[in-house]
Amino acid sequence: MPNEDISGETLAIIGTPDLVLGFRALGFHVYPVNNKEETEVALADSVQKGCAVCLVEEEFYGLSSERIGSFRELPLPVFIPLSSEDKSAVLEGMVRDIRLRATGKF
Repeated sequence: MPNEDISGETLAIIGTPDLVLGFRALGFHVYPVNNKEETEVALADSVQKGCAVCLVEEEFYGLSSERIGSFRELPLPVFIPLSSEDKSAVLEGMVRDIRLRATGKF
C-alpha cells in the first residue's frame, strides 16, 4: 500500500491495477489490489487517512462486504461499489460529481 500522506484528499479508488491507475492520472488516491486481503488493508488505510468517499471495484466490494460493514458506524468514508465493466463518460461524470461534493473542487 502507498505510504504517502493523503490528508486533504477525500476520494479513494480501490480496484484492480488496470482500473485504478487511470484514476491516478485524474488526481485521485488509488489502491491497486488483487485479492481480498489487499482490499481489506486498503479499506482500513482509507479509513485511517480520513477519506470521505471510497469507490471499491464491485468484485472486491463483494469479497470484503463484511469488512466494509464493520465501518458502517463511522460517519466517513462512504463506500460505493464501482463497476469496471463500463468506463464511460457517465462514470467519469459521476466520479467528478462525487469529488466535487466531497472536496468542493474538481
